[in-house]
Amino acid sequence: MDATIAGLSHPKFRPGVTTDVGPNSVTVRVGETKCAFAFETAEAPAVARLIDQLTTGGGTIDTMIATVPEIAEKVPPLLQALDAVRLLVDARPHTAGMVSGAQLYREVRRIAERVTRRVARSAFQTALVERHATREHLIGYALEYFYIVKAAPGLIAPALATAFTRRERNLLQEFLKSELGHDAFLGRALDAVGITSAELEAHQPLPATFALCAALGVYARQHPLSFKAVLFLFEMAQAAFIDAFDARCRELDLPAAFYLPLRDHADLNADYDHADISRELLALEGVIDREAVVVVKRHVALMIETMIQQEEQILAAYAEPRATIARIFENA
Repeated sequence: MDATIAGLSHPKFRPGVTTDVGPNSVTVRVGETKCAFAFETAEAPAVARLIDQLTTGGGTIDTMIATVPEIAEKVPPLLQALDAVRLLVDARPHTAGMVSGAQLYREVRRIAERVTRRVARSAFQTALVERHATREHLIGYALEYFYIVKAAPGLIAPALATAFTRRERNLLQEFLKSELGHDAFLGRALDAVGITSAELEAHQPLPATFALCAALGVYARQHPLSFKAVLFLFEMAQAAFIDAFDARCRELDLPAAFYLPLRDHADLNADYDHADISRELLALEGVIDREAVVVVKRHVALMIETMIQQEEQILAAYAEPRATIARIFENA
């Protein structure tokens, strides 16, 4: 059979996999993922040899089958099942599909453009331009924006633990320092429209806002490559959006002390070239395998879709005028 199972020519258990071989069954685990399969008592020696080969790796599928003739016909479907739950890797991975970090950055930027075009244009910007956005919408947007800015340093910091070069550490440290304290002047902006610091502490973010922060934090801790790739989404200059936001604030007689700090924060990002942070970090990655590329692209697309959902949730949640701004719970 010299061929491959799901693209694997030299299948091997991925790092972290453990096996428990019993008299009539095998349980395979990695993290929270677990699967098991049964076999006849007479097949036990052959199954043990197969498990040993998958643990050490290096052999082709044909070699594995040749060493376990008793269960030869069962090996291909077993390997397919193990690969389906991501328990296998290729001991000699193919170079096809590998890219540099710089190339991955170019590809995720193109993905960002395609996903945005496919899913929707900015719903909130449309509401601003068409003058549907209310005072509550504008304040609600600032509240959700404030939550992300306040959480940002804590979400970014864990990425320092996986920075393996001086250049990467310096980039992340400078980026982290540049994000410190921004919540203070955004807090003052919200104070200008009557939102007190106590109310800001009690504010509960919308689900999509919380999901954006949670995803960024998880990537920083568990998938640094995705963390680096999605940062530009939070830092891109949006001059047309800021102009429309300012214009709508003036139309609704909101004080300049409310909307100018949001512009200042956007200008600050531009001054620090924050939109280039993903490009600079990914440029340090020499070679990225095809599995990691697929995962990163998926995470970028999901992040964009969540951002679009966030705008829709803001428009829905802050739709009605209220004595107390929505999502602030006085007894929190």
